[in-house]
Amino acid sequence: MKLPNSRRNAMREIDRMVSKVIKTVEDSEVTDKQTFERLLDGVIFQVAKNRRLDINQVALATDQVIADMPAEYGQLAEELKGWETLIAFLYIKYHQVLGIDTTMFEP
Repeated sequence: MKLPNSRRNAMREIDRMVSKVIKTVEDSEVTDKQTFERLLDGVIFQVAKNRRLDINQVALATDQVIADMPAEYGQLAEELKGWETLIAFLYIKYHQVLGIDTTMFEP
């Protein structure tokens, strides 16, 4: 498993990942189940790819990631919520649930 070696590289990784995943939901005006599932699939794929993990192993963490969303993402101020923030949150949350060190992604 390869992790970013600096905070700067970690932020670049998140920016690249968000820009790739956002393309799957960019045209969607409505937040519906299908849009959210496409977004989750994109995040799962990026975590698996960037950490060189089996995609099924990452997908197994989905229930825990979703369960933690209201307590963590739900507490953000409304002006901070959006597609980019949600994607970044999910990406980091998958890392945490999988037991991967996320200190490089923290401010």
